[in-house]
Amino acid sequence: MFNIFKSKHSKKKFDKSVLRMNNISILILDERWNALFKNTEKTEEIKTNENALKELLKEEARLNTEHKKISVEKKKHLDMIIKLTPEVFEKNDEQARLQMTKCEKEIKKINERFVKIEEELEGIPDKIRETNLDLLESTVNTVYFKMRNNQRRLKELETLIEETKKNLEQYIDEKGKLSENDTDIYTYFHDLIGASELEKLDKEHFGDDT
Repeated sequence: MFNIFKSKHSKKKFDKSVLRMNNISILILDERWNALFKNTEKTEEIKTNENALKELLKEEARLNTEHKKISVEKKKHLDMIIKLTPEVFEKNDEQARLQMTKCEKEIKKINERFVKIEEELEGIPDKIRETNLDLLESTVNTVYFKMRNNQRRLKELETLIEETKKNLEQYIDEKGKLSENDTDIYTYFHDLIGASELEKLDKEHFGDDT
């Protein structure tokens, strides 16, 4: 069914170059993906890929949060430098100069951190994409294995259902014949010996079953 598989062995390998051209959603955020495992147990490979993807998304979120936070801090220091400028250059206030120098150092540290954050963030999308594809591959191998088993069981059940239908028809036919036969016998003896004698025979042969 999937022409993106490279191998014909039981464990398939995706042609990821094909998948990379498609917009594959982040599986762990997809309700339909999560629904696949309501009745299917996740393999260790799926769990490993799932956890790796979760960690990458957490790291990306953490770095973005930090980037926003230090951006706010940088603005505060810049605003402070602007505020201190008259004190430093017009009034030659030494305390203001020290405070300005401190702000400049903090801004330098923030700028250096910006560079590192951006470097780390730059590589994360590719890692997320690759890990997501790994998770998709392990998912397909698992669910398709189960689907193959399901298909085999479905065929078995279809056979059993057909056999049960035939047996049921035979049982119904047999029940009808037995009931018809008993009715014919009962009617014959009713007409032959009468109701009261037939009632005696019923009690003698069937007791409380009649």
